[in-house]
Amino acid sequence: MSVFDHYRPSERAFIEQVLDWVQQVEDNYLFKLTDFLDPREQQIVKQIVGNRLTIHEDGGFEGAERKRLILAPDYYELDSDDFEIAIRQIDYPTKFVDLTHRQVTGTLLNAGLKRQKFGDVVLHDGVAQFATTRDAAGFIEMNVDRVGKARIRVSDVAPEAKLVVPETKWSDEFGIVSSLRFDTVVSEVLGLSRQKAQALVKQGECKVNHKPIDDASFILEPDDLVSIRGYGRVKLMAVLGSTKREKIKIQYGIIR
Repeated sequence: MSVFDHYRPSERAFIEQVLDWVQQVEDNYLFKLTDFLDPREQQIVKQIVGNRLTIHEDGGFEGAERKRLILAPDYYELDSDDFEIAIRQIDYPTKFVDLTHRQVTGTLLNAGLKRQKFGDVVLHDGVAQFATTRDAAGFIEMNVDRVGKARIRVSDVAPEAKLVVPETKWSDEFGIVSSLRFDTVVSEVLGLSRQKAQALVKQGECKVNHKPIDDASFILEPDDLVSIRGYGRVKLMAVLGSTKREKIKIQYGIIR
């Protein structure tokens, strides 16, 4: 059985990249630093690497969701500077502008930055900070001076001034569904009609494991993270078997 058989076809390109990283480290005896990976990508890396290499991780913030990984031989001595993470702050007119995660992310992407080049965006009491790769920090400072119509300034952040990512607290829920189709599960856990769930997919409002989906019949698996704009996030914790009527019992968590 091929390693690809354990994953979705859409994940094949990333898996091939991970296998190449592992080969590079084993052949050259040098560590490999990744860009910022989302939790699903981190999970795939750890599953594929197994015990072949040592994995270190850092997202720049305490409790960060998106992280850079270092794949290294077991004799590698970690230096935190090897992660090459820069924390930047957005100074903006807080009396007139209320920044959101979506606005900050959109601004960085519209500037030409790839999503893998920056990590978590943290907002608290009028302070906006984000993690980025050190090589992208200068580009951001030179090319990002507005969020919407508001003038902003991107500046460095001292280590002691870093914000802390709020702890994610999932509710613990149980449900019964007829299938693990995206629209079926969303209908059950969020109380929407299947037609509404299908419409949200068509409108581009839905993601699974941080990737947009365009098919409402997408089959979910345990540990999948569903996010729907305006409705929050749902994590499928486990599939608990079937009922006597051949329905599927699931455990899931919700953050609204």
